[in-house]
Amino acid sequence: MDYEQFVADFTAELQQNMEQDNVELRRGTFRKVNEELDGISIKYPDSPVAPTIYLDDKYQMVEDGSYTVERVAERTAMQLKSIREDAPEVPLLTEESARQNLYCVVINAAENEEMLRNVPHERLEDLAVIPRFKVREDASFIVSNDLCSNLKMTSEEVMEAAHANTNKQEFECQNMTEVMRGIMKEQGMPDEYVDELLRMQGQDCPMYVMSNESRVEGAVALTSTSAMESAYEKIKEDHPDMEKLYVLGSSRHELILIPDDAVDNVEDLKAIHKEVQDTELSQADKLTEHIYKFDAQTKQLSIADAPALTESASEVMEVVKSHGRSH
Repeated sequence: MDYEQFVADFTAELQQNMEQDNVELRRGTFRKVNEELDGISIKYPDSPVAPTIYLDDKYQMVEDGSYTVERVAERTAMQLKSIREDAPEVPLLTEESARQNLYCVVINAAENEEMLRNVPHERLEDLAVIPRFKVREDASFIVSNDLCSNLKMTSEEVMEAAHANTNKQEFECQNMTEVMRGIMKEQGMPDEYVDELLRMQGQDCPMYVMSNESRVEGAVALTSTSAMESAYEKIKEDHPDMEKLYVLGSSRHELILIPDDAVDNVEDLKAIHKEVQDTELSQADKLTEHIYKFDAQTKQLSIADAPALTESASEVMEVVKSHGRSH
């Protein structure tokens, strides 16, 4: 079955499954971070919220032979019903609620150029800092320029409030060894086995992982000078000869930090970083292929555009690859 035939059949079956809800199905192209997806929005007559389902994933279920079109439509209708029953109450969109619920995230500017035309943002090298509005701990939406007008706030006021709340987040910087230990323990590996694996890989790993408490959109730590300074001071204790800190946007959700005394050639580091991005990370989670550096003296973050990995750093880059697969 070709894609367009699937879409026609699936839409008809979904409409039939949701006939009692009197919904209107609207197909369109929907912009998400790093992606434009073909989807259908579900407009209920009594709700301003219109959930969206994405068609590529549904089509793949049929192509894989896992489900028939009818079964996919039936499952989708059941999922939409469950989502509607459990949907969070839409918060009042007022300036007061905005100042409490706005926060920042970072995205790749070039990959999201079209989106940024209608979203307040600030540029940070090849990244863009944008505001999101938190509905609950696991639900939020991007703030548009139109919403700013409804809130009677300027773009600058929205960004200022978002930064203020972001700076209140708790960011954690951990040695990669400890991160890997935690992941393996969560997978149920015995302590003795974990200790032996880490011993074989080398305990003194000159890389650190930084994110927020939720591990969601944690790369926003880039925008917090206090968070970056705190990470710098922690790593400096282990690497007293460090002058600057190299920052890899491992994904939108976390950063990998490497002291400059572990790196001889940034271009080699960039090549390995790009390989991990291309082979281990989904398009939706990508942030940047560039290597950044943080200068604690000037408190400035910039792209490291010049200056071979030391032997120790080269050895542990394999840990980065295995860590990337967890996303």
